[in-house]
Amino acid sequence: MLTYRERLEQAADYLVLWLQLRAPKETWNLALNGIKKAYDEFGNPQIVIGGELAPYAVYTNEPWISPKWNGAVNPNQGWIQSACQDAVPVLTVIMSGVMTVDEYTLIMNGVL
Repeated sequence: MLTYRERLEQAADYLVLWLQLRAPKETWNLALNGIKKAYDEFGNPQIVIGGELAPYAVYTNEPWISPKWNGAVNPNQGWIQSACQDAVPVLTVIMSGVMTVDEYTLIMNGVL
């Protein structure tokens, strides 16, 4: 049986992978370099989207309000919220402790 900390690490790794899969991919930079797992001061995993390597990340998710866009709608608007919401069922199973390490490995390898 995995500890809570181990399940939390699995959940964070799954969410990073899921967000990378769902990120806009015009240049692939955001998916490949701008979505990472980091740790807070207590050693808890956190998901970072954007950062130094992809500072524009917020603009891929938010409404386009600048006059530059001439009223166009951001085709990726809300992708982060949508991806997180879609990840909830798997995250729930991971955190519940009922998922085996083998099942988790299959999911992370794209088999399930």
